[in-house]
Amino acid sequence: MSKLKAYIKQMRIKGWLKNVFVFAPIVFSLELFEWRKTLSVVLLALAFCLVSSAIYVLNDICDAPKDRLHEVKKHRPIASGLITIPSAWIMFSILIVTGLVLFAYVNLKSLIFAVIYIIINVLYSIWLKHKVIIDCFCIAAGFVIRVLVGGTVVSQGVSEWMFLTIISLSLFMAFGKRKGELANYGNGATREALGGYDMAFLNGSVFLCAAITLVFYSLWSISQNTRLIYTVPIVLFIMSRYLLQVFKGRSDADPTMLILSDKVLLVACGVYGVVMIVLLYFF
Repeated sequence: MSKLKAYIKQMRIKGWLKNVFVFAPIVFSLELFEWRKTLSVVLLALAFCLVSSAIYVLNDICDAPKDRLHEVKKHRPIASGLITIPSAWIMFSILIVTGLVLFAYVNLKSLIFAVIYIIINVLYSIWLKHKVIIDCFCIAAGFVIRVLVGGTVVSQGVSEWMFLTIISLSLFMAFGKRKGELANYGNGATREALGGYDMAFLNGSVFLCAAITLVFYSLWSISQNTRLIYTVPIVLFIMSRYLLQVFKGRSDADPTMLILSDKVLLVACGVYGVVMIVLLYFF
């Protein structure tokens, strides 16, 4: 693998799919076609792509010794030695600074949220990832901050129901990811926190978070626009499909990989997006 390909792989571009959460507030505030605001959100999403890639670099620097014991992660550029640790630190610095400059260019509030995101993830990379349950809440915090950053551009910000929906959905995905990891690598050799989890607890947590996510989403959709209640069955299908893949042990239940590798799930998410836009903007 060439050096350039190694650096591109290290950025984990597929993981940028998570940054679609930045667009949630502008879509649901009915301001998507206000082009200046949309451009600002695009810049914020790009900034988040750079900063999240920087966090991936930091995480892989910290995890390199354990990643070498993992049958999949051992092929990552840093763990495999394609990118040296000093080079990885330089890459981290460039990505983080460029991302923060973009946040500052758009507005000060997004910069503050970005700094909070970085602090949480630095602590996660060096310490909190080893703390049971706290690790999942750190993952969830990343999604919530993405939405809050998007909310700095729109008029009404982020509603209470949207906040509750996002945090419960994020925990649903985080606990599902830990369930997949525990099923495949339960000895804790590749992730210390796995030794503190119990499969029965994770099963219960996944279903609990799935249930409250659906309730919060339903209440949010009614409060936002009564027509949006017709999207609830689509959301129920998406969550059910995701749960099926989690319990089948697909890809460690990583949300990004599951969506990109499961055509049915990918199409369902696309249908949800189209239906949502139509109901919000054309009815």
